[in-house]
Amino acid sequence: MIERWREWIAAFDACCDDDGWDRLAAFLAEGVRYTVSGTSFACALSGRDAVIAGFAKSVRGFDKRFDERHWFGVGVRVYPPHIVTARSMGVYRHGDLPPLHFSAQSQWQFRDTLIHAMSDVYDPEEADVAAALQWLVDHGQDLDPSYA
Repeated sequence: MIERWREWIAAFDACCDDDGWDRLAAFLAEGVRYTVSGTSFACALSGRDAVIAGFAKSVRGFDKRFDERHWFGVGVRVYPPHIVTARSMGVYRHGDLPPLHFSAQSQWQFRDTLIHAMSDVYDPEEADVAAALQWLVDHGQDLDPSYA
């Protein structure tokens, strides 16, 4: 399962680079669910097409607006038979602004080789998340990280 998760991450990163979002369909179950909580852009998306469209919208309105985007998983764990968890870390740079960095607790639930559910939980009580939310207030008026 960890290898399939790594393939998913590589495919997602490739989509961020070239906007070829259709490649994600091979990783997602038809009824996949994606939830984001703890932020102003919290959402609950259901269905492969809605999830892919949501990722594309968020990346176009947020990630692609930065000069640099780095994403990596920390503390990746596999809970057999079908769950992968990680602390998702994002680091972004834009011009001379201070870097933006934040983390979320993330989970992917697989069935066979397909992802059936994903979640990102941001905790605004954590210093890095609170600082990132303030960064968005101070510098991110033209950014839209929302998925829906």
